[in-house]
Amino acid sequence: MTDHSEARPVSDAIQSYAKRAMAVQSEFSEKLIEANRHWFEQMQIEANEAWELFRRFNSTASVAEKITALQDWAKGVTARSANDATYAIETARSLGTIELNLFARKTSSVDEATQKAA
Repeated sequence: MTDHSEARPVSDAIQSYAKRAMAVQSEFSEKLIEANRHWFEQMQIEANEAWELFRRFNSTASVAEKITALQDWAKGVTARSANDATYAIETARSLGTIELNLFARKTSSVDEATQKAA
């Protein structure tokens, strides 16, 4: 007959790990949803800025005003690109940290249960 008292620590350890895995997956998914929303907003901003440039560029016959419109647009693109790069790095760092939480040992009770099972 199998001794159920030996199987209990293993079962507890597996259950604890599964709970942690679900929590990490949930947190990871939430971060991905947040990033997805951010990038959709950025696409909308870029589309609006492109239409504004198009409108400004075509509403004037003055070469100086066209050059000013292009310079303003280029400055905006540069600033937004720098912010986008920062956001991408921060998001990648956050996702990496979240993923590492799956492998981190959170509680001593999980360690004890694993050691008892071994």
